Amino acid sequence: MGLVSEFKLKPGQEDLAQAALTGPLVWSGADFKDVQSYALQLEENDILEVENALNEFKKLGLELDQVSQTNFPLPGLSRRLRASSEALHLGRGFVLARGLEMSRYSNEDSVTIFLGIASHIAEKRGYQDRKGKMLSHVVEAKNWNIPASRRHGIHTSEALPLHSDMGCDILSLQVRDSADKGGYTYLSSAWSVFNDLLNREPDVIKTLLTPNWPVQISSKKASHYLASVFSFHDGKLLASLDPHRLGPHPSMAGSTIPSLTDSQRHALQAVSESAARSELQLNLKKGDILFFNNLALLHRRDAYLDGENSSRHMVRLWLRSQRLGWAIPDSLLPPWQAAYGENKEVKARTYPLIPAAKYPNRRYTSGSAAFVIEDESESDYESA
Repeated sequence: MGLVSEFKLKPGQEDLAQAALTGPLVWSGADFKDVQSYALQLEENDILEVENALNEFKKLGLELDQVSQTNFPLPGLSRRLRASSEALHLGRGFVLARGLEMSRYSNEDSVTIFLGIASHIAEKRGYQDRKGKMLSHVVEAKNWNIPASRRHGIHTSEALPLHSDMGCDILSLQVRDSADKGGYTYLSSAWSVFNDLLNREPDVIKTLLTPNWPVQISSKKASHYLASVFSFHDGKLLASLDPHRLGPHPSMAGSTIPSLTDSQRHALQAVSESAARSELQLNLKKGDILFFNNLALLHRRDAYLDGENSSRHMVRLWLRSQRLGWAIPDSLLPPWQAAYGENKEVKARTYPLIPAAKYPNRRYTSGSAAFVIEDESESDYESA
């Protein structure tokens, strides 16, 4: 499978902002008639193979950070997982693995299985914070007493706006539990959004491609860099967009981070409206594992209500394939290097099996889901 999606200039088109995109990343939710059209259904023999790999890994006495393709072998399933990795990087950009029954596994076993399957999709795992956490829990825990307004978006039951996890290549979510009501996840292709806006509002495309968007990188009042939210690199369109990290944070008094311009605010609204026209709604179930190309797709989430004895709970990984991973432009490097680069401050890479019992009282929240590159003096500032 080759990457068919690409941009091509036609006669009279003097820049990329006039070039329509083509290929498998140009899709609409209406193109997928049912979940079978994008699901990797795990059959009984696949699940047996996964459980055998789990048992063999446990016999080795290794740490979770050591889970790899080598010590979590899936001889039959691995071929389909390689094809799924190609679909992520060269095709439509997302895959849903379905068929695991979460009630059969302990928290540690479910994380081990998640890491094992993911290692066959994209073997490199990204940091979720500066302390070395390699996974995050997307949940609103019932025992947290910090108000939702002081928590990151993924740690509330509120709707999350259209965004990408800035710095992440492949985003993966393992569903431990689902909401009583709401909480649907929506995917949209940035490539389809680009084409739609190119036709409707070409000036918006130019705004999105202009590298003058202020991106927060810590809770310091002036800590930011300038970048575009859409960019072309190595023949591909990449999106890096989180409305909650663009411009100064509302609670950051005296910030010298530039405010968004009227044209930038309009561009964000236009992107959101365009994405809604072509989005795919996902009804994720317990045991599902969603993988998607975070550089090519945008996502959002509905608000939700938990049950009395249940909580919508997903475990998140940031992944990168050394073989198929997209080249990263300079404009995306600051958060990307923080996730995938070397971090000498980290003494141990950790995989918390459950959410923290006590939620830290933050100075302010930043980002719908993305991780903040904090300064050394802010090492207690946990990412989301």
